[in-house]
Amino acid sequence: MATLIDNIIGKLSFDYGWTRPYKLCFLDEPIVVRLSVSGDEDGFIQENQRSAFANFDANLDVHVKNAEAAIFEYYSGIFSECREKFGAEFADQMAPIITQKEQLKILIKPTSLFIPESFDSDDRIVGLLYNCSWDTSLDLAVKFINENIDEIGPQDIIL
Repeated sequence: MATLIDNIIGKLSFDYGWTRPYKLCFLDEPIVVRLSVSGDEDGFIQENQRSAFANFDANLDVHVKNAEAAIFEYYSGIFSECREKFGAEFADQMAPIITQKEQLKILIKPTSLFIPESFDSDDRIVGLLYNCSWDTSLDLAVKFINENIDEIGPQDIIL
């Protein structure tokens, strides 16, 4: 497996993009997710990707807490529709009613911090990716542009 040592992002291995373990706190509990930097095996990482990682990582706890609050608000807006879709038999399992942000633990699990290629954009783009109970095929993403939440939705908003 190819490896790369980047002076900003650290030691990465190539696995359908450049990856390494990455620690963050999810609802105040430490967790290790996959840091994934989009790119080819040639080892080229864009300066925008380095900048996106460095700026996001510098205030990681703030960004994760903002994402948690935004996901809670997002879920609060869609859970009724999800419950209808699943029907009485599966609603409590797939889209339970929650009243506190801390209850997100039963619905979502962070899996990755994703830094896509920026192509011609000067924006710093970062995605926090999650598995989620209400959409197991597309899961969930919080897309940040220039360290601000831009969009929450299925992972295809960032992938």
